[in-house]
Formats: sequence, C-alpha cells, structure tokens
Amino acid sequence: RDVAGLWSVYQDNVYLNEELASQRSYQTMYQDEKNRNEELQEMLEMKGSLPESLQVSCNVLTRPASAWDQSFTISAGSMQGVRENMLAASSEGVVGLVSHVETATSTVELLTSDTLVNDIAISIPLEDGTTVEGILQSYDAQKQAYRVSLFNNEAVITSGQKVSTSGKGGNYPSGIFVGTVTESVVNDDAIISTIYVKPVANISSFNYVTVIGREDSK
Repeated sequence: RDVAGLWSVYQDNVYLNEELASQRSYQTMYQDEKNRNEELQEMLEMKGSLPESLQVSCNVLTRPASAWDQSFTISAGSMQGVRENMLAASSEGVVGLVSHVETATSTVELLTSDTLVNDIAISIPLEDGTTVEGILQSYDAQKQAYRVSLFNNEAVITSGQKVSTSGKGGNYPSGIFVGTVTESVVNDDAIISTIYVKPVANISSFNYVTVIGREDSK
C-alpha cells in the first residue's frame, strides 16, 4: 500500500510539474508577443513623426551571435526601396546604417560596430533655441557610448541632453533620435570638443526596424 501511495504521489507530482512548465512556457510566449506588439506600436508612432521621409518597415532576419554588436540582416532590399547609407531605427531610435543591399534583404552595420565606415551627422538643440552640430565617429566599448566630435567647442553640453541626426550628411533626414549625452570633454586644441552619447536602450535587442532615407532617394 505504501508503495502504491508513493507511486500515486510521484505521478501527481510529474503531472503538476508538466502543467507548471506548460504554464511557464505560455507565459513566456505571451510576454514575448506582448513585447513585440509594444515594439510595433512604438514604431508606428515614430513612423508618423517623420512624414516627409522614405520609410521601409522590416523584420530582423539574423543577428550573428559572434558579431552581435557589429551587424544584422533585414527583410528588405532594393525591391522595397532600401539604399546604402540609409539609417535603420528600432522603436527607440537609430541603431545602424545600411551597408549592403541585395534584392530582398540588406545588411545593416550597427553604430556600435568597430568597423563603422561612415560618420553620422548629428545635432543637439540648446536652450537658447540654437543647435550645435557634430559627427558621430565611433563607439567606445569601455564607456559604452558613442564618441561624438562637436564643431562648436564653446557650446555648453550637459549630461542628459538629447542627440539626433542633423540631416546634413548621409542618405537620411534630420530629427531621428540617436542617444543621450553622458559626458562632455573639451580638447586641448580648443577647436573641437568631444562628447559621449549613450545609445538607445534597446540597441541590444529588437525584432523590427524601420529603414529611413530621404524622399529623393527613391
């Protein structure tokens, strides 16, 4: 009788564990879909904020584990209007630059890549209504921030200020969010100052991007 009782309890535990595992699986799937839906909703809102630009929405197809911070492949190419040097933006802002285009897919080089070829022209709005412009030149892995050179060394830039594209370089418009200032350094040459900019929060994980270019790039 004791053996039969133990076996019955064992079977009950196996069943309960399977049920719990199934519920956890469903919860994970639900949360994943919820996150994806929120990401898509945020991308729709961003899409509406740039009405005068060429925009192509697509999925992230692959992002190699061995080069997670270097590049990824998207589900749109020349057939959909994608061109080299257009920006790729996640739901929160710029994450990369289109480096290679095929007919139906494209390769995007992340701004965190250590082989980023083209500089990104940026601007920072100031409280007096003016803007200061500069160039995003590279990613500093140690600081986990972009290194940006400013053209105006007298401008007072503080932590927390927002950085966006200026539209004066590359095949993309102005006003696309790039990141947030974390540090400002005045160089000894007193001509150019350097700031460090924290990337958008979801640069390490996103499922969709919008490729953004100028209307005249079609």
